[in-house]
Amino acid sequence: MTTPNRRKTPRIIQQLPLRLQAAAEELITKTENVSASGAYCTVSRFLPLMTKLQIRLELPGPPRASISCEAAVVRIDPPKAVARRSQYQVAIFFTDLSEQDRSSLARYVQHHLQSALS
Repeated sequence: MTTPNRRKTPRIIQQLPLRLQAAAEELITKTENVSASGAYCTVSRFLPLMTKLQIRLELPGPPRASISCEAAVVRIDPPKAVARRSQYQVAIFFTDLSEQDRSSLARYVQHHLQSALS
């Protein structure tokens, strides 16, 4: 039996520059996948669930776009801080994304989905 996809927005595998601001610390990474509602990436330190983030995501053009919004950590693997661990996979949900930025992301994702079918 297959598990139904619970995602409401399409997601693409794409590495895009991503800056995460968590409290006073900035983490620079790249997305592993992205949608109009969130992103998945690897970070160098443990971020507890529901950590509030300020993010900046760069979409290549044309036209280039810079997406800034608030987000929250909704999943982290491994789920606990591990001594000497240098990488954690983090799922981020965009909590405060303008409609203009959400539309830009949705168009970007749709464009890449259509290109993959061609």
